Amino acid sequence: MTRPRIWYVLQHRPGPAAAEGVRIMDQPLFPEHLAFLRRRAEDGTLVAAGPLEDIDTEEGEGMTVLAAASLEEARRLAEQDDESVRSGLLAVTVRTWTVVMAPILPPTG
Repeated sequence: MTRPRIWYVLQHRPGPAAAEGVRIMDQPLFPEHLAFLRRRAEDGTLVAAGPLEDIDTEEGEGMTVLAAASLEEARRLAEQDDESVRSGLLAVTVRTWTVVMAPILPPTG
């Protein structure tokens, strides 16, 4: 049996500095969020990222999944390395996700 994989889910939503009436992706600090995602892709911690688009979702909500070394590291990356979060454009909640079933899970450690 495959050992469970621990990933970290970053749930993003518009923060207090987001200008009302302007799409989150059109706000001046949004490129900082994309730069954060590129850094995560380059260091191998990015699993997936994208906007949430359903009827119960506020415009500007999204989710990022990281394969970080620990919850503390995931929080540090989410809260300190993402300038769009530090500036208040986006707010983030970091959650631990134990993946017990997937079609293909790469070997752990």
